[in-house]
Amino acid sequence: MASGLTPLTLLLLLLLAGDGSSSNPNTANSSSSSRDPKSLQEESEGNIVERDSSNILTTLHAEENSTLPKNNPATSSATVITAGTTGQPTTLPTTQPPTEPPTQPMPEPFCPEPGALCSDLETHSAEAVLGEALVDFSLKLYQAFSAVKKPETNLAFSPFSIASLLTQVLLGAGNSTRRNLESVLSYPEDFTCVHQALKTFKSKGVTSVSQIFHSPDLAIRDTFVNASQSLYGSSPRVLGNDSDANLEFVNNWVAENTNHKIRQLLDSLPLDTRLVLLNAVYLSAKWKTAFSQSKTRMEPFYFKDSVRKVPMMNSKKYPMTHFIDPTLKAKVGQLQLSHNLSLVLLVPQSLKHHLEDMEQALNPTVLKAIMRKLEMSKFHPTLLMMPRIKVKTSQDMLSVMEKLEFFDFSYDLDLCGLTKDPDLAVSAMQHQSVLELTETGVEAAAASSVSVARTLLVFEVQQPFLFLLWDNQHKYPVFMGRVYDPRA
Repeated sequence: MASGLTPLTLLLLLLLAGDGSSSNPNTANSSSSSRDPKSLQEESEGNIVERDSSNILTTLHAEENSTLPKNNPATSSATVITAGTTGQPTTLPTTQPPTEPPTQPMPEPFCPEPGALCSDLETHSAEAVLGEALVDFSLKLYQAFSAVKKPETNLAFSPFSIASLLTQVLLGAGNSTRRNLESVLSYPEDFTCVHQALKTFKSKGVTSVSQIFHSPDLAIRDTFVNASQSLYGSSPRVLGNDSDANLEFVNNWVAENTNHKIRQLLDSLPLDTRLVLLNAVYLSAKWKTAFSQSKTRMEPFYFKDSVRKVPMMNSKKYPMTHFIDPTLKAKVGQLQLSHNLSLVLLVPQSLKHHLEDMEQALNPTVLKAIMRKLEMSKFHPTLLMMPRIKVKTSQDMLSVMEKLEFFDFSYDLDLCGLTKDPDLAVSAMQHQSVLELTETGVEAAAASSVSVARTLLVFEVQQPFLFLLWDNQHKYPVFMGRVYDPRA
């Protein structure tokens, strides 16, 4: 067996009724089906019923095709949108004098349809734009996370998972919400091919799947249903009127699609839950050159004036590329993983340099220059010493989004491309991540035959550092974070 890299991420976005004066949360309960979610799930595999204000029934075909390979480490993110029901008023005809023209109904505000078709050439061009945007978004997220987290604490998040979720929301966003989401995500205006480009950002190592659940009384637009099926491979599935059963229904889907890495995504679902959007990102990778567990030993890890003994993986002649970056005053190293992935480490140059200073100097221009230099550098046998990594992070994402100056989730959310219901507002958004980096203890041939070169290159990770799990093909970070205590 080879060494394994196990990342796990969870993102929760909870939306509740907007203006209480225009919402009636009891309506959702009275109009909901009395059947449990299991029977409704079976029904959703055949037909989903959409209701508008005139009780016109539209039959939608639902399909669930989110089967993923088992035994993979998992990254999972989820959105829960809930809102009170707002009934559409019925306009009675007004008697007009014979000489006056009849009153024309007010047209609905313009809302762009989701999921414009893109050619292969357009999609290919969009991939490069998306990769650049994900790097920018990742650095903005990192700075926002750092601003709201306690100083000198571990941090791990998946910018790809968060971006995938927000891009799915973008599919149904209209007007100012669309513009603001594009700005936060660093997308160009009217980036219509982003969804097709996002589909290509998958490999044997990174896979993404999405699913939507909704209450029976929430009318989902046909255009959104079709776009969701085409771009994200799933049609909406219906919830019931029992919040406990709905909670079990959603958590079971998450557990099944994360190989039970996440058994309980949500602790509760409010009675007026209207819409649940889920995104799961799976990543499975192994070291191209395995570490030997017999070489792992307790070594010092320096933090301020204290020294902690941590399990440190060692290799006398590990193939890696590395250099000193003068802008960050940091050692930069890259280790190869399977599926065209790599682990990038940014370590302060010496104990007198601090991670906080490196974080402040890091920006998209610097990071892109570093990754270009790594791409052009050769791998050399190196005396490598690095700790096992186990990082867990749980973070309220609303405070992070506010640091990014995005307030639509709380004050002015427009999802006109998804539903006609105007009263949706976010009440909570949660992100959870776990990143674990270990060796399996295999005595590989390379480990038993290594030798020390006369001029030995050394790369030691014995103080707080920053890391990226990098997609070499599309050039973006799947995971990102920092480590102050490898034991956490």
